[in-house]
Amino acid sequence: MEKLIVSTSPHIRSDESVPRIMWTVVISLIPAAAVGCYFFGMRGDGTFSFRPVFVLLGSIAVAVATEAIILGLRGKGARNALDGSAVITGMLFAMVCSSNIPWYVVVLGSFFSIAVAKQMFGGLGYNIWNPALIGRAFALMAWGVEMGKRWPVPMHADALSGATPLDVLKTQDPLVAPYSVWNLFIGRVPGCLGETSALLLLVGGIFLIARKYVDWRIPLSYIVTAVILCLVIPFKKEMNLSWFNNLSIFEKAGYYAFSGGLFLGAFFMATDMVTSPMTKKGALIFGIGCGALTALIRKLGGYPEGVCYSILLMNTATPIIDRWTKPKKFGEVRQQPATVPAK
Repeated sequence: MEKLIVSTSPHIRSDESVPRIMWTVVISLIPAAAVGCYFFGMRGDGTFSFRPVFVLLGSIAVAVATEAIILGLRGKGARNALDGSAVITGMLFAMVCSSNIPWYVVVLGSFFSIAVAKQMFGGLGYNIWNPALIGRAFALMAWGVEMGKRWPVPMHADALSGATPLDVLKTQDPLVAPYSVWNLFIGRVPGCLGETSALLLLVGGIFLIARKYVDWRIPLSYIVTAVILCLVIPFKKEMNLSWFNNLSIFEKAGYYAFSGGLFLGAFFMATDMVTSPMTKKGALIFGIGCGALTALIRKLGGYPEGVCYSILLMNTATPIIDRWTKPKKFGEVRQQPATVPAK
C-alpha cells in the first residue's frame, strides 16, 4: 500500500518567476520602441539622430539605478533591481514621452516613477498606481510645454510639429494636414516615442496574451469601450473638419483606436498585475471604466488624450472592484439575516 504524501500549499507549481515575466514584457515592448526610435530618429536628409535612443536608454538607466540605490538603503539587495521591473518602468516612461523632451525631464520623471510611485509604497507588488504613468503625470504637471508641444515629425526628426492626431481633432485646426488611418496604424505620425505604432503594440500585446501574462478582457473591453464612446460622444464644439466628417464610421473608429496611447495603455499599462483587478469580472469592469474615462477626457476634457489619467483613476478603484467581484468559496452558502419573532 502506497503512502499518500501531503505537503503544504501551493500544490500547483509553475516555472514562471518575476524576472522571467518582467523580461518577457520587456521583449514584447522592444519592437514598438525600436520603430519609434527609427521614425523619430531619421532626419529629412537621410541621417540618423540617436536622441530617441538616448531618451529610452537614459530613462531605463535612471530607473534601474534609482531602484538599486533605494533597495540597497532598505537592505533588500541592490541586485534585485535587475529583476526587470525597473527596466519596464523606465522603458514605459520613455515611451509615453516625446523623443525631443529635455534630458532633465527624462531623469526626474524616471526617478519619480521609481522612488515615489513604487518604492515609497514598499516596492514591487505594493504600489497602488502604475509607476510609469505616475511619472508621466508628474512630468506633465511640472513641464507641460516640454511634454506636450515638442513633437518631432516622423522621418524628419529635425522638424517639429505642434499637433498629434488627437490634437488635430481637439483644436480642429483646418491648416493641419490630416493623418491617414494607415499611418496611424503603423506609427508614422507625431506623438510619444513608443505609443504611435498600434501594429507593433498589438503584436506585443497578443504575444503576452498567448503567454497568459495578460488577461485579454482588459485590453479588449478598454479599446472597444473607448472607441464606441468616442464615436457617440460629441466634442464640446461642433466638428468643423470636413476631411474627418467625410470619413466612414469604420475609418473614424480606426482613427480613435490607433491614435494616442490607447494601445500602449490597454495592453501594457492597464494590465499591470499589481494595479489591476484579479478577477475576470473585475477585469471587464476595469477595462470598461478605463475606456469610458478615456473617451470622456478626449471629447469633453481639457487634454486631447485621456489614457494616463483614466488608468490611474481606475487603479485607485481596483481594491473596491476586487472586493465587489470576489468569488464565493466552494460550498459557501450566503447566510440570511436573523429575524426577530413578532410578539
